[in-house]
Amino acid sequence: MGVASAADILASLDSDQREVVCRWGRPMAVTAGPGTGKTRAITARLAYGAASGQLDPEAALAVTFTTRAAQELRDRLSGWGVEGVQARTIHSAAWRQARHFWPRVYGCELPRLCPQPTDLLGPVVARLGWPMRPGLLRDLAQEIAWTKQSNVLPEAYPNLAAGAGRRVAGLTADQVVDAIAEYERAKQGQGWIDFDDILLCAAAVIESSEEAARQLTRRYRHFVVDEFQDISPIQSRLIDLWAGPRPDVCVVGDPAQTIHRYAGARSQYLTGFAARRGGLSLSLRQNYRSSPQILTLANALMADHGGLTLVGRAQPGPPVQVRPAQTAEREAAELTAWLVQLAASGLDWSEMAVLYRRHGQAEPLRRALAQAGLPVAAIDPALTRLGYGDDQTAAGQAGVTLATLHAAKGRQWRAVALVGLREGDLPHSRASSEEDLADERRLLYVGLTRPQEHLRLSWSQERGGQRSMSRFLTELPLP
Repeated sequence: MGVASAADILASLDSDQREVVCRWGRPMAVTAGPGTGKTRAITARLAYGAASGQLDPEAALAVTFTTRAAQELRDRLSGWGVEGVQARTIHSAAWRQARHFWPRVYGCELPRLCPQPTDLLGPVVARLGWPMRPGLLRDLAQEIAWTKQSNVLPEAYPNLAAGAGRRVAGLTADQVVDAIAEYERAKQGQGWIDFDDILLCAAAVIESSEEAARQLTRRYRHFVVDEFQDISPIQSRLIDLWAGPRPDVCVVGDPAQTIHRYAGARSQYLTGFAARRGGLSLSLRQNYRSSPQILTLANALMADHGGLTLVGRAQPGPPVQVRPAQTAEREAAELTAWLVQLAASGLDWSEMAVLYRRHGQAEPLRRALAQAGLPVAAIDPALTRLGYGDDQTAAGQAGVTLATLHAAKGRQWRAVALVGLREGDLPHSRASSEEDLADERRLLYVGLTRPQEHLRLSWSQERGGQRSMSRFLTELPLP
């Protein structure tokens, strides 16, 4: 099958999407609200470029942040009849390049990838004589990843961490520096690199070798980068090295969905992209996912906080349900009854999701769903570790998805329940600064924009009602 015609490609798009597809010759930054068809727009742009002769698929690199998104992009391109575009996660693309160029630049093979950084951190903590507290290894691994994503050298860590509000429970900034140094020594002793070193290694070979830079310049001439609101400093640096001064660079994202700031994400790379590269700024506002009842709440949440005003294109749905409960157990039981009711009305279990802020909120939900015999498809490590995941779904059925709000980014379901919407959980009790609270607001926005038709909001009033509903809910026109 050949590439679809340019006319057929454009016929499937709305006016905003067509502008993204048809504007060529300058770098482009697209702010795309949730449910506005950004994946359709960027795949159509690649297909239209191929159909109109403005793009060579073999010279195009489409960068995503999950393997699932990369596969979806490849599938959609195949549907347009376009083959040859490299659609990869940023780490996958960097890994291939580092493995290819490292021996040519440094005369040795690229070190092996460390299977699990926490396996090295356990002995590090023991050597430093620290008590092993729950979550310590995970928190240290996250902090080490942040230093690499943000190009933070160990000696600069104490000052920069204090300015950024970084905290590793029970450790001083100097102790974190000691842990980083010990971790790097242990890793080098094993001849390993870790996941975030991949980006550093790829950038190093390109910057160290003019020949490597020339080969990449010849290999790729067209670039699309998805989820650009979550780009980190090292990722931005690497993409700049790949693209150089080329004009055909299209980045897409939504600052209102920046939910990985603690891991180094900087939405400024998206919002400042057009000005920095002398390019165009476009937006996608027409939402095809959520009912008007749901969009009313989402728009209200972000109205004064930098979000696009989404224009609804979906059919009206049922009223949003708002259900406080006396205890977490009662909240889980009432939620389960709601899911059963939806199943009885004809929804498949796979079309439902339960989303929460913290991993610790999973256990009462797991118990309630298990007691009711509901199938569960967990994309949250907390449930998987508890042994209730995809391998235990009902025979022949997919299950209800029990994920964190972070893990739900980029997904959609017909019915979504947001649970635990109370002060101390969302916003989290550790969210003290204005930036922290803005992060929490965006996290709720991601949750509100996941469902298509059915949305249920709930929280429990524990401790004699001292923990009230989230302050964010008080701003919304709740039914």
